Amino acid sequence: MRSGALPSEACRLSAAQKGIWFAQQLAGELPITIAQYVEVFGELDIDLLEATSRVAAREFGSGFLRLVDHDGELYQLVDDSSDSGIRRIDFRAEDDPSVAAQQWMRREFSTPIDLLHDALAVSAILRVGDRHYYWYSRIHHIALDGYGAMTLMQRIAELYTAAVAGTEAPPLRVLDLAQIVEIDAAYRNSDRFEADRRYWAERTSGLPEPTSLAGRSAPVEAHPRVASAALSHDVASTLDSVVAKHNSSAATVLVAALAGFLCRMTGRSDIVLSLPVSARTTAPLRRSGGMVANVVPLQLDVGADVTIRALIKSAQLELTGALRRQRYRREDICRDLGRDISRNRSFGPTLNIMPADREIRLGPHLGRLHVLTSGLVDDLFVNIYPSVGGTTTHIDFQANPSLYDDDVLKCHHDRLLSFLDRFLSADAGSRVGDLDLLDADERRNLLDRTGGPEHPATTLPQLLTTAAAHARTAPAATYEDHHLSYEQLDTASSQLARILIAEGIGTEDTVAIALPRSLEATLAVWATTKTGAAFLPIDPNYPKDRITHMLSDSRAALGVTTTEHATTLPEPLPWLLIDTTDLETRCNTMDSGPITDTDRLRPLHTTNTAYLLYTSGSTGTPKGVVVTHQGLANLAAEQRERFTITPDSRTLAVASPSFDASVFELLLAAGSSATMVIAPPTVFGGDELTHLLHTNHVTHAVITPSALATIDPTHLHTLHTVLSAGEACTPDLLTRWATPTDTSPTHTPRRFFNGYGPTETTVMSNCSGPLPPGGPVTIGGPIRGTHAYVLDDRLRPVPTGVTAELHLAGIQLARGYHNRPALTAERFVANPYGPPGQRMYRTGDLVR
Repeated sequence: MRSGALPSEACRLSAAQKGIWFAQQLAGELPITIAQYVEVFGELDIDLLEATSRVAAREFGSGFLRLVDHDGELYQLVDDSSDSGIRRIDFRAEDDPSVAAQQWMRREFSTPIDLLHDALAVSAILRVGDRHYYWYSRIHHIALDGYGAMTLMQRIAELYTAAVAGTEAPPLRVLDLAQIVEIDAAYRNSDRFEADRRYWAERTSGLPEPTSLAGRSAPVEAHPRVASAALSHDVASTLDSVVAKHNSSAATVLVAALAGFLCRMTGRSDIVLSLPVSARTTAPLRRSGGMVANVVPLQLDVGADVTIRALIKSAQLELTGALRRQRYRREDICRDLGRDISRNRSFGPTLNIMPADREIRLGPHLGRLHVLTSGLVDDLFVNIYPSVGGTTTHIDFQANPSLYDDDVLKCHHDRLLSFLDRFLSADAGSRVGDLDLLDADERRNLLDRTGGPEHPATTLPQLLTTAAAHARTAPAATYEDHHLSYEQLDTASSQLARILIAEGIGTEDTVAIALPRSLEATLAVWATTKTGAAFLPIDPNYPKDRITHMLSDSRAALGVTTTEHATTLPEPLPWLLIDTTDLETRCNTMDSGPITDTDRLRPLHTTNTAYLLYTSGSTGTPKGVVVTHQGLANLAAEQRERFTITPDSRTLAVASPSFDASVFELLLAAGSSATMVIAPPTVFGGDELTHLLHTNHVTHAVITPSALATIDPTHLHTLHTVLSAGEACTPDLLTRWATPTDTSPTHTPRRFFNGYGPTETTVMSNCSGPLPPGGPVTIGGPIRGTHAYVLDDRLRPVPTGVTAELHLAGIQLARGYHNRPALTAERFVANPYGPPGQRMYRTGDLVR
């Protein structure tokens, strides 16, 4: 902070400059600059260019602007005492002079700037050939905006050209910096300011959060990624025709097209664009320098029935209104909205209508202007260079590299150009929502997302009997110091199943199993499914009203529990107590041989109900999901192949019985004749679960991220396969649990998978491959026998990278919701992309 006398020529900053100062503090070391260069072929008089640059810089003031902090307040003044002239750098000795020069410019305009001590403006002549130059200029946004930078460059060129011709350039009548500040202050104290405030308050009421093709935010980087192309002559010609037909402008039509594109790509109808404006509403301001520019929002409603004609008309009205009130600052709009400007840098993707004339005449030579940066890009800039001098309109994408890689950005850019072609070629009465985003090949690929052929369907009893036949003496399940072999579990469950059959239980009946994790619960599930009935697993510790709802809604015919829990369970459902001496005696009298349809009351088919599970009820009353046998063998086959399960594997059972993860755990072991290690009901995570995993030498586990976060994996050397499911997995968790392939010569690397699946798709529909530490966390593709579609609200496939609803089809689909035909019809819909009669499930989950 400086003290002492303030130079008399110093003046305060304008509101626009204060906004840039604040933005720069938020940006840290990333400078908010304007950088551009003019490419010139021919000989240049660099001394003359330096002299004319100095004259123009004095005329505008901005070229020699210096900021001072006086007693805690910022002031500006013109100070040419530190003028260092034009830097001269010869790159002709480089292997590729042009590339070397480009790299130098990128480094220069991204170098941090101390606004109070460093030069705010820099010029350089970069020689890349014998008669080939880049005239480079960079200035901080607090000194000059893009419009002013172009005006300054044109003035330098005018002075240079006049000097080469031996004539005098016409005098320039510009406003000095103090006058620009006074004009700004007068506006902010005027009735016009209040009228503009009321306009923007009305227009931005309920303004939505910014739209993004990336679907997320990320820190800004100095160098944006760029994708660029000119419109083809055919598209340019069509654009001219549409402009004439609607008595509009190219800018208006392109605004409408971009809004339509963003609507189709994001699924949002309330599209808001950020529109940079010069805010130079008078001729003197347009002739002058200074930082005056502003950014205002353009809000367009692109509803399902909006036509191209209506959208173009809406864009014209929005543009007209915004330009009439372009002086009301972005910072004021955000303040009026109550938005934190440090968090919301923009209103949405930025549409930048660039100057039409990009040619700069320097004496006898005609140079071409190239804009390197016009400021920091927080998400996406769409720069439109209008056609001029026989060239066609050019569209650039500048994007935050933390959000878009090169391939993704190019894909978005190509898709916009294709969409623009369809937008311009369609009848004006066509609905924007009907315009296609995909070509035929892309559509075909998107509709062919499957995990491969389905595994032949078998019933759950067949699957369990096969497991027992392959490993009769091997342990099927262990619980603390107790265990059951596959033979013991098979024979005991057959005996209990015959008792259930004697009680009148058969196919399409429901048996409630109110038992915590235990050997008894496993036995009850095996026995129930052998009868052909569906099992309804219930955590006996659930609230009584929830259990009552589940029993009542399911119309369970019988319940299975133990003496401990019988007194707390609702009546009048009859409960079979499996821990009594009477039942044990009765079981011992039953045949322990296999159960077939001959023994069952009704035949069992794969289309019959295997189990009934109730959702958590977090979004309303819990609803029962009816899951058939169809997808169980398919899921077991997927588990064996993806997770490499063998009879020597030891799998974990830690899920609540009422969650479908418990079914996944059952199949994880039985599907491969492996051993299931059952965690006691009081063990959920932390040191207790860590100890259980270690002492029981568990090799495979499916655990929620919440539980994984409480476990120390350091010494779990036998646990070589972990599946995270049930919640969103974080990158930190992946890094902590996944191990590189070369971690240790003595321990098997730990593979970490991330799975996803609604109850309505037989536990799991999607699963990643082994995820590397530090890599992205995804849910992967569909498992075998499953088709995954990402569709918009009209059930149309969306491009890769676009957020839309996930739909699933295939053998894994449940029958529907128990006694909820309307809800079943709403969520299980006809699959327009599958064979006749196939359904697909609308998950309600948004993916990309």
